[in-house]
Amino acid sequence: MFSNLSTTINEPILNYQISDSSLPFSEYIAHNRAIIEERRTDLQQAGSLASLIVNANSPYEFYPLNPIKSGNRLKYGVLLLHGLLDCPFSLKDMAMHLQTNGILCRSILLPGHGTTPEDLLSVSYHDWIQALRYGIDSLRKEADQIFLAGFSTGAALSVYQALQDSQISGIILLAPAIRIKAPVSVMVLWHQIKKWLKLNDSQWLYQEKEQDYTKYLSIPFHAVKQVALLTEVLKELRQHHTLTCPIFMAVSREDETISSHRAIDFFSGFHNQESKLLLYTSIDHAYPDPRIITRVTKNADLNISHFSHVSIPFAPGNHHYGQHGDYQYASHLNNEIVYGAYNRMEADIFDQLYKLKLCSNRHRQLTYNPDFNHMADQITKFITG
Repeated sequence: MFSNLSTTINEPILNYQISDSSLPFSEYIAHNRAIIEERRTDLQQAGSLASLIVNANSPYEFYPLNPIKSGNRLKYGVLLLHGLLDCPFSLKDMAMHLQTNGILCRSILLPGHGTTPEDLLSVSYHDWIQALRYGIDSLRKEADQIFLAGFSTGAALSVYQALQDSQISGIILLAPAIRIKAPVSVMVLWHQIKKWLKLNDSQWLYQEKEQDYTKYLSIPFHAVKQVALLTEVLKELRQHHTLTCPIFMAVSREDETISSHRAIDFFSGFHNQESKLLLYTSIDHAYPDPRIITRVTKNADLNISHFSHVSIPFAPGNHHYGQHGDYQYASHLNNEIVYGAYNRMEADIFDQLYKLKLCSNRHRQLTYNPDFNHMADQITKFITG
């Protein structure tokens, strides 16, 4: 059922060069950069920032200056997989950290991303898996031990592969989309019902002017459905397969996008003693499993109550989402704003309460991880032993 991925539900309108495992990774990067340059409409008005936008959205390779070797080959290689609506930029902070520790890092571009949200209307999760497998085949030519590091949907793809590939040495799951939260599932179901009843033929769950050059703000129904299908496939796969490799997981207990409880249950279901879970939580909890380490998120100095889904992979110094980031909604220190796992609706409600002087602060989604350096150090130890 899952082995033949050469055909997809919808034929993608773009050729991402992911079907030829012999294609050099440098050519794969160049080809995808050309697609981004052709498809992005914001580059014409970007001026000197055009190269910044293309670089952020393109696949990349970070080759270590002092690589850890195994004979004449690299010992460790990590393939980085971004999430839905994101691009390779989301894991660049992690890649740079691992590179400085002697580890080769490569990031792929999941089809439909990095260009325009409309491109997600013609791809399926099969296309994402094909891109993943190209990346693995390419990396195996360079490194002995292959690790997969995925954020959100990228984490779900990492699990998909590791369940069927005993040669994966370990998987790093950041805010993994093992199960999306119930409201999203209900929204997908309601959209499908309206389509059946011909009440609404819209292809979009949400549309907004695109103002973030590293992430889509508009959400195509088709893309969310593909993630929901992928999580169902994972559920079925786990009935017949088990993970043979260790897991490193980092998740926020208050995550507003994915079910942190399901992610914790998933982790606890595998008993490899080399596995570790960093659980970010606003209220400390004691877990009987010594592999689960809690990290309390409340930080009065930074006005942070808890960590959001999107904050996990970004360092405080990230030039776009960090403490001094250029993104207009980056979490800059502001005494009037509390940062945490707040969605758009919650932020709007708090804004109204703030205007009515019924609460003392506005609330915004946290855009970076104050604990990033500790997390990255733990991931490095997880890889190198």
